[in-house]
Amino acid sequence: ALTEQYSENHASVNITEGAILLNKHKPWIESSYHGVITENTDVVLLDPPLVALDKDAPVPYAGKKARNERFIGEICGFHVPGLSAPFEAVVLNRTSGEGRLRARGPIDCERQREFTFIIQARDCGTGPEGHGEKRSHKSVCNCTNCRDSPVFGQLEYQGSVTEGKVYDSILQVQASDQDCSPQYSQICNYQITSQDTAFAIDRNGNIRNTESLSFDKESHYKIHVTAFDCGQKRAAQDAVVHIHVKPICKPGWQGWSKLIDYEPGTGSKLLFPKMHLETCVGLHESCERDW
Repeated sequence: ALTEQYSENHASVNITEGAILLNKHKPWIESSYHGVITENTDVVLLDPPLVALDKDAPVPYAGKKARNERFIGEICGFHVPGLSAPFEAVVLNRTSGEGRLRARGPIDCERQREFTFIIQARDCGTGPEGHGEKRSHKSVCNCTNCRDSPVFGQLEYQGSVTEGKVYDSILQVQASDQDCSPQYSQICNYQITSQDTAFAIDRNGNIRNTESLSFDKESHYKIHVTAFDCGQKRAAQDAVVHIHVKPICKPGWQGWSKLIDYEPGTGSKLLFPKMHLETCVGLHESCERDW
């Protein structure tokens, strides 16, 4: 076998068993990436994913491919130059060019929330020793770390409804997220986690009742609500919402009945001890007039 190397402006040539193998092209990767470091792990979620492509079709050098044997057109590595960025990139699949970016150690979120650095891909060159490898252009990667969970502005909310009415909105809950990434710092959804409730919540946090409520049946409802950011990360703690049902005030005689029970010989008895005329004047704030 004979291997000859030319200047960097020419293709690398490897002559093996009469075959001429050319490493003509540089690997290709995206020009920029945005990454987010997930909590409690060293994995960086990249958008778009880290994949390097090479126009040189993978060709084996001799016979059956041995372990760690290099092919022209395969991706043998990624490079993060410099020591300022605490990251490294590894190849997951040489043929597909799929890679993964990960932190070399724990990232201190309080000291630095954002990193900008360079990533390059390199192919496997020619021959078993990988002579004449080529590198891709330099791609810029911007990474933000410490994906925070959404947090509610308050952990308890109070609202009230008048019995018999259905509201478009009773009250609004609000959560926020401190992530630096525009994608993950927005709240995309709210959800009621309590089962079998007469309430619903929209993506803006507005809570409404889905049916009319009765004060006599239930005067107080307690429901739990959670929030999700646009990366579907759930709030660390649910908010508790209290809904109070106000009875309707109906003017007229109250506290009497068409039928009473009286046992002979028991003496005098007040017919309607709680009877009174309700005018709904000076109405207590827990009630509402029905006129």
